[in-house]
Amino acid sequence: MSNNNKMTDEEFCQMITLLSKFANTEMDQFELWKFKSDFGEVLVSMSLNTSEDSSSYADVSEAIK
Repeated sequence: MSNNNKMTDEEFCQMITLLSKFANTEMDQFELWKFKSDFGEVLVSMSLNTSEDSSSYADVSEAIK
């Protein structure tokens, strides 16, 4: 992907902040979304409860404004 198409740090922080707000205000237990991208279908899974070890996830809490 060219640098012209990449998200800025500000855009990334905004995305994480809005996802956090969504999780805290709208999401019940989980969300399963899909959308088309230039590279194919993208699947998004958000869950408040997971049986997986969370240590394998990137902690983006610092990006929340």
